[in-house]
Amino acid sequence: MQSHMTTRILTGFVLVALGILFLLDNYEILTLPEFVYSWEYLFILFGILIFFLTRSKTAGLIFIGIGLFNIAPELWPLLLILLGFYILFRQGGRAKYNFGKKHYRHKPEPEGGKSGEESGTIEEVSVFGGSSKNYYINNFRGGNIVSIFGGSEINLTNCKLAEGDNTLDITIIFGGATLIAPPGWKIVVDVLPIFGGFSDSRRKIPDSDFDEDKILYIKGIIIFGGGEIKN
Repeated sequence: MQSHMTTRILTGFVLVALGILFLLDNYEILTLPEFVYSWEYLFILFGILIFFLTRSKTAGLIFIGIGLFNIAPELWPLLLILLGFYILFRQGGRAKYNFGKKHYRHKPEPEGGKSGEESGTIEEVSVFGGSSKNYYINNFRGGNIVSIFGGSEINLTNCKLAEGDNTLDITIIFGGATLIAPPGWKIVVDVLPIFGGFSDSRRKIPDSDFDEDKILYIKGIIIFGGGEIKN
């Protein structure tokens, strides 16, 4: 929880600082360089914030890359190098990406869905595309979901939440994410929305109680996007 509070505080300070600088520039008290108003530098700023303040390093690198390579197009091969290193060293190269289309790893799985990760976590990245996944995990501990100009639907109905506190980090930028979760799970949403939102729309089953020993915390940041939990 402390980490996410730090994210909120630092993000708030950055936005306040930017607002003050632009306000001073409007009143000609302080003159800002012209490049500050370019979208490329805003993308780089967003990327740096996301990279250092969240666990979604992929999203941060994508934003930094888009801004940097539009400023200096000849550097575009660095994007391949950075992405390659990330795939090699991120959880042993097991992360799954969806660039513009649905993508599934080729491995044995139950009929109609995906088998669970041995670690009990999921890693989903959707960029300019979408995906729909069913998971079967007996000891679900959370994971990481990134949606940039895309969307994803994650079905956790057939999963069992692990004991203790579990964390699912989400980063949504100009996109969306839908989580299908059992109504009996205790889920605490602690997401920082900037021109976006995230809601728990599950229908409560009468006379049912949450298991207080199993909690799923959903944390992260949403910029111009949205997310929902349903059943």
